[in-house]
Amino acid sequence: MIQIPQDMTEVKFKIAQLEELGHTSDEKEVIFDAIQDNAQSILDEQLEGHYYSCTLDNDTITVYETPEKPAGTVKSQGASFEDDFRKDANGMLIYLSKEISRVINQR
Repeated sequence: MIQIPQDMTEVKFKIAQLEELGHTSDEKEVIFDAIQDNAQSILDEQLEGHYYSCTLDNDTITVYETPEKPAGTVKSQGASFEDDFRKDANGMLIYLSKEISRVINQR
């Protein structure tokens, strides 16, 4: 089973997998989860552990040192991260990695 989709092909495959298990979800929901989960995965990898968290809100990912203390934000390149993912998921992930690195290195 695909854990975190990396592109639209994997999004469609994950939806099919979820449907086989009796779960209903739409493409937008799976893309949202994929973006947020990929951002958290990048953050954990760069910090070599789960020290910070992040949340996605349409065109902004906020990185938190603690639940009350934001460390910084990453803005989407286009209208939203969903649009960026749909147009060029790999490019969005590369951009996200660079921008998350910028946020954690400015602390």
